[in-house]
Amino acid sequence: MKSQVSCYCNTKMDTEELTPEERKNREGLNYLTWDMFDSPGEPGSGYNFMEREPVLILDQIVHKTRRFLNVELGYVSKTYADKNSFPTKDSHRVGKAIRLRIVGPRKRMAIIKELILFGVERIAVDRETVYFDTDDLKPPQFALWT
Repeated sequence: MKSQVSCYCNTKMDTEELTPEERKNREGLNYLTWDMFDSPGEPGSGYNFMEREPVLILDQIVHKTRRFLNVELGYVSKTYADKNSFPTKDSHRVGKAIRLRIVGPRKRMAIIKELILFGVERIAVDRETVYFDTDDLKPPQFALWT
């Protein structure tokens, strides 16, 4: 399983002295990096296949809340999804879903609040996880996982 990638930045990333690969990894983002959303075992898949909307929303939430975030899962490749029994219509397969590990209840509520304020209509929560997606083909939903 992919190791969790964390982001905590108090200032915007300075991209002037970066290599082209590092610049690409931060393209369009102020706080997060595209490799945080890579499918396990497939470097660059987050940049290539992740939809921009959920990543940009999360980047803005990081800016607004200044919170440390652990991205557990972003885009998943067909190989990884099949191996781990993801449904064929899972939003992670098309890069529209993000799962975050957030253990603290106050922090979890702050992130959920910001997701709602940004207009995210599909959110699921359990004791250590916040999941959201921007999949327009699925109905709005707020779920409590147990």
